[in-house]
Amino acid sequence: MKMRYLSLIIAASLSNQLLANDIQELETTEVTAQKKSQYKVSSDELLAEQVNDIKGIFKKIAAVEVSNSVRYSQKTYIRGVEEHSANVTIDGARQDGQMFHHAGNQMVDPTMLKSVSVELGASSVLSGYGANVGAIKYETLDPKDMLAPSQQFGFKTSAAMDTATEFKQVNMSGYGMLTNQLSALATLNWNESGDIETPDKDPIVNKHSELKSGLIKLVYDFSDIEQIDFSAQRYEDSGHRALSGEKPGATTIEEALGFNGYERDTYTVNYHNNSDNPLLNLAVDAYFNEKRMVRSGSSGTNWYRDSEGEWHKDGTATNPARDYSYKTIGLNIRNTFILNDIAWTAGIESFKSEQAIDTAGLKEITTAEGTKKSEDISVSHGPESSLIGTYIQGEFEFGSLTIIPGIRYDSYKLSGAYDSSFDQFSPKLTVDWQANEDLILKAGYGRIFKGPGLPETLMITEGMKQSADAKAETGNHIEFNIIQDLQRALNVDSASTYINLYQYTIDNSYHPTKNTSLNRSRFDLTMTGVEAGFNISHQDLTAYVSYSYNTGENAYPEYTTDNYYSGTHVVRVGADYQVNDSLLLGWDSNFSSSASLNNTSSDDGTLVTEEINKSGFGVTNFWLDYQVAEVEGLSLNLAVENAFDKAYQNHNSFGMYWGSSTYNDNEVGRNFKFAASYQF
Repeated sequence: MKMRYLSLIIAASLSNQLLANDIQELETTEVTAQKKSQYKVSSDELLAEQVNDIKGIFKKIAAVEVSNSVRYSQKTYIRGVEEHSANVTIDGARQDGQMFHHAGNQMVDPTMLKSVSVELGASSVLSGYGANVGAIKYETLDPKDMLAPSQQFGFKTSAAMDTATEFKQVNMSGYGMLTNQLSALATLNWNESGDIETPDKDPIVNKHSELKSGLIKLVYDFSDIEQIDFSAQRYEDSGHRALSGEKPGATTIEEALGFNGYERDTYTVNYHNNSDNPLLNLAVDAYFNEKRMVRSGSSGTNWYRDSEGEWHKDGTATNPARDYSYKTIGLNIRNTFILNDIAWTAGIESFKSEQAIDTAGLKEITTAEGTKKSEDISVSHGPESSLIGTYIQGEFEFGSLTIIPGIRYDSYKLSGAYDSSFDQFSPKLTVDWQANEDLILKAGYGRIFKGPGLPETLMITEGMKQSADAKAETGNHIEFNIIQDLQRALNVDSASTYINLYQYTIDNSYHPTKNTSLNRSRFDLTMTGVEAGFNISHQDLTAYVSYSYNTGENAYPEYTTDNYYSGTHVVRVGADYQVNDSLLLGWDSNFSSSASLNNTSSDDGTLVTEEINKSGFGVTNFWLDYQVAEVEGLSLNLAVENAFDKAYQNHNSFGMYWGSSTYNDNEVGRNFKFAASYQF
């Protein structure tokens, strides 16, 4: 069966064949709900600014914070909530699942990326399952992204280094048209980092990393409107280093560090058909994603947890080499069709995830009393989760008013070591009003739903049990946006300003860290915030400023306390100037105010309130991109990050998020970065 016929069958199943007689042959237009995301970062920006971690990817977006300087410890916070409450995908493949609570969750190599988009809020069914605060979508490079017009084959190589982290990188890519319809891309990246220079401190010497990353992609174009691609991705970041990447680093090494690393293998098949047929605008994503944490054998104190989740130590233990895995297989099908001038988008989303621990032998324990015993710490029947979700939304236009209602139904099941299920209908609504030629007013509402996420893989054990009191996260999201086009008023190429006001509640919110029973430390979260920004582009100059602030409360049964990740005013500002055809100059700064929060807790029934204070800071970066006119294809890049060698700590970083600057590292100091690439 030819692919176009298969796509028609799938599309018809999503389009309700009972309405076939009402279909009109309408010219296909872009659907408002599928227009570009609120924030998007391109590969050109990533290359020009020498971005080599996720902190650099999001540095211009005030609504997104990334904690910590070390790549394998970085965590992303959207509007003050960690990425567990967002839907994170790479080429449509889900990236959920925590491996270790002192390490990051997103294994992303920016050199492989075509673009990154951020969707804020929960008012669209298209954001995907579990997008309580939004979605992050990574898209990898395609062969044609690299080829010049009329070019058949090409090759690119690059090298980079910096002065503050002993960073060194080499990248090679080959790409081309194998036939008139089949194109291919293969890219490999290797880098390593060593000692880390921080202001006013000795270098950190126990967080070295080596990254090996690769991408193979095949793209077959059936026609201008129909395409299928296959990609295989490999990511491996490892080293003899501290396991707890976000904890304070050491300035001296007294003994050899154990080996640990984080790996990701992702395989995707993506099919797209943007047909002129009003019934058919189809996207299908099928994927397999596996994340792993690997650890070498080790010896030391024997730690164990009691039934309340508290840690204790007893004697010594020798652990075998361990491999912790989180596997996900999934399928997403989405189709947009037009009936009676109304655009509808319907879809099916499904995945299954499972956790396991594979070991090279038994754990040998000697208790404080001298008793010796062996323990099998491998887990072959760990927690599993699965989802079947469906959704539909319509787009109704009434003159200058566009109303986009939608509804999701998600059925989420826990199995393996667990056994329970959760389901919910979640209505969504967006209203856009074009008040005049330059002013847009928007309002959005979304019902929130996410079943209990699987616990961090490090903590699972054979025979673990789920509490009978496990609950899904639910809640509501409300948002108002004002968008003013200033192009005519300022007589420039483009200019706009915006204000976002939002509030969301997440009931039964909890973090999977150490929570193997799925009912510990739950609270009702309320976050209220404002974001604003201004963007302008005229001739050779582009500039922006963005602002974010929110307040938050965690409501426990006995008390309410401030949310640790709120209370900071953040301003991001930057500009770039195209000096001539060869030279592009850029600058950006990040300013975060001081923050003061109240931390209330219960000590044996007595409420105790302590003050959390976080120091404000400002940090500035400069960069340039030079295309060497004398050598076609040669590009040189220079950047100076933290140009004024500011000693500061991101407010969401470990230690600082509860106000303890001594239990944290300063961010990287003044860092000169150099890169050169040649493409032909």
